[in-house]
Amino acid sequence: MSPTDSDATFAAMRAALMASYAGALATSRLSPLEALECMAAALGTIYREVADAHIDPQGCPCGWQPNELLDIVALEQSIAANAVKDEDATLFDLRSMLPVGHG
Repeated sequence: MSPTDSDATFAAMRAALMASYAGALATSRLSPLEALECMAAALGTIYREVADAHIDPQGCPCGWQPNELLDIVALEQSIAANAVKDEDATLFDLRSMLPVGHG
């Protein structure tokens, strides 16, 4: 899925993740990469819960069939594809923030 597939959903999820990320940096001694790793770990646990709910025959009726290997590869590819520098991006740019440090 690319951001253009569902712009409003993408923007809302990105804003929520950015708020969580900024909050983690402001309230912990995590480095920026450690906070991102924490976010990635949280996403992994969300995937696991959603996949488990879809494995149960009485689970969600949407029809999605989890495939752990292919799903994780797809998630990794989405992260990689969206992490590359895009000069045309109009989203909030972290480089515009002033660093405040951990005290």
